[in-house]
Amino acid sequence: MIKFNEDICIGCYACYVACIAEHNPPEAENAYSFRSIKKTLSKDAKMQKNVCDGCTHCGKCLEACPFGAIYKDEQYGLILTDKDKCRKCRKCQAVCPNDAIRFDADGKMEKCDGCIDRLKEGREPACVRACHVKAIQWQ
Repeated sequence: MIKFNEDICIGCYACYVACIAEHNPPEAENAYSFRSIKKTLSKDAKMQKNVCDGCTHCGKCLEACPFGAIYKDEQYGLILTDKDKCRKCRKCQAVCPNDAIRFDADGKMEKCDGCIDRLKEGREPACVRACHVKAIQWQ
């Protein structure tokens, strides 16, 4: 599972850029990240800062999907998608606490896959590897 600690995130965009590099070919014109930069107030409400949150694989979208297009990978605990089963109802988007659900050009749901291919190779997810302050952790 991916854990995100907003309190120590410095909004440096390293995880955002790492996600783009991992999931898009270098020549992609419309490359995007599964992480998102949001402005928030510090706990003491004295300053505004950027935080880069994304999918934590909590499973709320899995519970909301009536078509079985979202499933849990038992080995890694990641919440993954099967686009062939997606019927574009967007119920997953309505329940996502981090606004981490996207839709492709065909209107089918897509989200962070936790860099499952990297995990299978024994490497950390790209965002975890790139986070210098350890605000994103793989557990």
